[in-house]
Amino acid sequence: MLDRVATLTWRHPKLVLLVVAICAIGAGAVGHDVEHHLKAAGFTDSASESEVASRALHDRLGYDASPGIVFLVRPKGGGPLSSGQPTIAAEVGRIARQIASVPGVGKVDNPLTDPAAGGLRAADGRSLVLTAHLTTQDIEDEGGKIAERAESRVRSPILDVRMGGFAPGFNDVNDQTRKDLTNAELIAFPALTLLLLLVFRGVVAAAVPLLIGVLSILGTFLVLRIMSSLVDTSLFALNIATALSLGLAVDYALLMVSRYREELERDGPTREAHRRTVTSAGRTALFSGFTVAAAMAALIVMPQRFLYSVGAAGAAVGVLSAVISVLVVPSLLALLGHRINALAVRRGPSVASQSDRWYRVARAVMRRPVVVGLASAGLLLAAAAPLATTVLTGPSAEAVPPGQPSYEPSRYVQQHYPRDVTEAATIVVRGGTTPDALAALGARVKSLPGVVRATPFAQAGDVAVTNVALAGPALDSASQDTIRAVRALPGPPGTEVLVAGNTARFIDQKASLVSHAPLVVAIVAGGTLLLLFLLTGSVILPVKTLLMNALTLCATLGVMVLAFQHGWLKWLLGDSGPDSIEVTSLVFLFAVTFALSTDYAVLVISRIKEQRDAGDSNEDAVAGGIGKTGRIISAAAVMIAVVFLAFAVSPVFFMKQIAIGMAVGVLLDATIVRALLVPSLMRLLGERNWWAPAPLARFQRRFGLREGPSADAAVPDTA
Repeated sequence: MLDRVATLTWRHPKLVLLVVAICAIGAGAVGHDVEHHLKAAGFTDSASESEVASRALHDRLGYDASPGIVFLVRPKGGGPLSSGQPTIAAEVGRIARQIASVPGVGKVDNPLTDPAAGGLRAADGRSLVLTAHLTTQDIEDEGGKIAERAESRVRSPILDVRMGGFAPGFNDVNDQTRKDLTNAELIAFPALTLLLLLVFRGVVAAAVPLLIGVLSILGTFLVLRIMSSLVDTSLFALNIATALSLGLAVDYALLMVSRYREELERDGPTREAHRRTVTSAGRTALFSGFTVAAAMAALIVMPQRFLYSVGAAGAAVGVLSAVISVLVVPSLLALLGHRINALAVRRGPSVASQSDRWYRVARAVMRRPVVVGLASAGLLLAAAAPLATTVLTGPSAEAVPPGQPSYEPSRYVQQHYPRDVTEAATIVVRGGTTPDALAALGARVKSLPGVVRATPFAQAGDVAVTNVALAGPALDSASQDTIRAVRALPGPPGTEVLVAGNTARFIDQKASLVSHAPLVVAIVAGGTLLLLFLLTGSVILPVKTLLMNALTLCATLGVMVLAFQHGWLKWLLGDSGPDSIEVTSLVFLFAVTFALSTDYAVLVISRIKEQRDAGDSNEDAVAGGIGKTGRIISAAAVMIAVVFLAFAVSPVFFMKQIAIGMAVGVLLDATIVRALLVPSLMRLLGERNWWAPAPLARFQRRFGLREGPSADAAVPDTA
């Protein structure tokens, strides 16, 4: 296959580039406005108890029992709020009617006209709140749109009206995410351009990865645009896709350009040099891209919009980056020849040159493989140790960064009002029952530790509902224990008791992630094992790669706990989020870290295998492979880390955590794992590295992709 690609890109490079350009223009035309078709967030599982409870209420009431928007009403200029004055009462009533007229608002609670709306006037008499119950169950996305409409309508000449609550908070995070994408691109592209110039030492060569990145981004925009027309797709996928596109473009373009420079030094700009570049570096890029895609695609099985959207986007990026690199880079190289080195900006050994330093490191490690292997593994395990103290968090008002419109009013309401105003736990009883039975259940609920107050049950047909105020913040462990205790209470005979609200939603979110995790892990592990086996013909190397990836992942997450939960880097990063780790970030980082770790594993192992297939001993092949890929991987790791760190400028705490986590994972893998663990373990295993049972060895020889400059060399049957 790759021989045909080499022939095509050598004979018809302009045609290939023209077709790719037409496809890119079409993708840009269709996908340029993709962000307007994407939905915010998406952290819930529609099959969870909290979501079932919310649906039951919407079916009966037409709106959520817990308010999605809170309007904080205070006098302009401060001071007491004279709510007893007719002018003030009339103005509050008018504002309430304005809110009620907003499409998507099903009910408005006004404490001045509704005696049952208790707790909506501050004890200090300086404010009151109007609460809006929304007709949509998708508070994270549709709720934000309703909040935007309300904000444009609600005005008062004599009162200061500010909007807070769950729906406006998510809308602010959504808006900030769009800004973050632009800010990150403004940082990443100039920084990446400078680093590429330093690494490639020439303007022409440095432009190639940027071109591949842009093409991959445009292709991913098209994929997300099509996906958004078929299924709800999260806006956060856009940020992740952009970061991964730039990162993988650097990896694959750097790999192919570096290999071409190596072939140029040997044979000049000949067809054979071109073929060897495509069938060796192109082969590696394809395998790497598909392993990244396999790892990211595992997230598609998750029911959360955020995760399956990111999984689809990441899988598209992996495939697109690899395919575009294998088509576009060789076409450019065929046209440029020696001119790939044109417009040099500095002298010195190119990144294509074998690194004597990396070669010497590999040799030194293999002289003491046990000591180095134990020391490097111990270092990674020590970095992973803080995982044992992880405190998890989820979507809440704490995700809203300071400076956003909903931040101040939400904080004010939390400090001056009962928690059920913004973080109510909603208990739903489905099935006909008596008022006495509901009152008895309500009394048991109020007697539980952590319950501050509860409204009387209100009935609507065969559904009854009450809102409960908890003593602590919604996501605290004590609040979660209280909700678990509520769920353990027996309901009236013949009824079903369900609990909704932010605390219940967070408990259900964690349970959903845990229940789906085995399938995700199985897909990632299975895809990685299969693809690496097809690449290497060994069953040992894929298993070893999985174990090293697991070490990298655990160490990365441990560093995250130190940086954010224990606050080691919060001052440096300007992080104002909670002292905890966002739970979906762990799942996402699992897939990405495995994907990128496998990416680097493919780059190293493929070159080692090439050396071995050419007749080198195991140790010579390892040292030579690491020597020839050391500069490439270290340069790629630094550049992809810079791309990820550009997204860490986001004030949204979970986006900051994801960006830092990806950068840490890449750097750990490119240094400790590839420089120390790989050579030490390959030295210890020796020829066993390449072992496979005879049936599997025959299968790989038949179906594995074996094209390359050494494809015709004799490969020992190690079965």
